[in-house]
Amino acid sequence: MKQINIKDLDVKVDITNILNAVTLKQEVLIDVNGKVYIDEECPLSIPLVFKLSAQESVSSLLDVKAMALNIFKDYKPTIAGTICTFKPIMGWQEIIFLNQPRMLYFDHQSDGVELFEDKEIEDYGWNAVACDISYREITEFIESNCNGTFVFYDNEIQFNGFVLVDDLEDTRKKVKSFIVNKIKEKIEDDDVEIDDSEVQESIEYFGIKV
Repeated sequence: MKQINIKDLDVKVDITNILNAVTLKQEVLIDVNGKVYIDEECPLSIPLVFKLSAQESVSSLLDVKAMALNIFKDYKPTIAGTICTFKPIMGWQEIIFLNQPRMLYFDHQSDGVELFEDKEIEDYGWNAVACDISYREITEFIESNCNGTFVFYDNEIQFNGFVLVDDLEDTRKKVKSFIVNKIKEKIEDDDVEIDDSEVQESIEYFGIKV
């Protein structure tokens, strides 16, 4: 899984098309790679770092550089010719909000991962807890074994981030297989109480024969 520390990221975009879109009052999206989407959707597997809605107005009386500086004013932009370079870290909270509909989970320094946004994977996680398999173990497995992007902010004092996966169906299959194998190992090693009702429910949910 690709890992991006937002504090180290600079994004470069050609402002020509962006300024034209602003004049025409079109929506502008920019992804983590600097690709610009004008009145079109960004793929759900790619993190967004910037959005300018079609309703936002920018004075066309400004010159090109002034317009670009105004559009990206919250991101510490620098302009060189038609290339604008900006720092997404300046809009980190907005970036989290932008990606909420597409993230699999949000990881917070104090709360950890409380919920998988995909219902199927959340059901797997919920049923795995009874067998002493934590959400942290599941997320570490996802980050090590599934394709996607982990965007995070880490300055050695504060940490949080979110994960987007490339193929949700593939991730579901891998997570379920991982949990089933972990439960089987625990049963073999006598690390779970087979007689516990919640453990029995979990075993039954995952279709494990004992």
